[in-house]
Amino acid sequence: MKKLILSIDFDGTICDLAYPEIGELKKDASIYIRKLYNEGHKIIINTCRSGRFEGHAQEFLDNAMIPYHYINSNLPHVIEEYGADCRKISADIYIDDKCLMGLPETWEEIYNLIQLKCNEKI
Repeated sequence: MKKLILSIDFDGTICDLAYPEIGELKKDASIYIRKLYNEGHKIIINTCRSGRFEGHAQEFLDNAMIPYHYINSNLPHVIEEYGADCRKISADIYIDDKCLMGLPETWEEIYNLIQLKCNEKI
């Protein structure tokens, strides 16, 4: 199974939208993000939050036991390959409530779609 780089939005995707506050954790988000992380996928939390608000998001993720590799930063090999850490996160899949086709209703659906992508032939 392919290992993917997953860019996961914070507000509205991992938790309910309540900026600048942090909304309630979305049902099963921590379970499925942890499962994806444990399967070897690279998890990058992508958020418009910066400064202390980014810190609040990081604290929320840690308290919810949601593992991730980076927050608002590309993976080191991507930074090295392109010579910079650009603002856009380089990923195989972007999970975001603002995507054109909309976010699936449940994290189980999101997980199943990722599994289908992992099993695609190149």
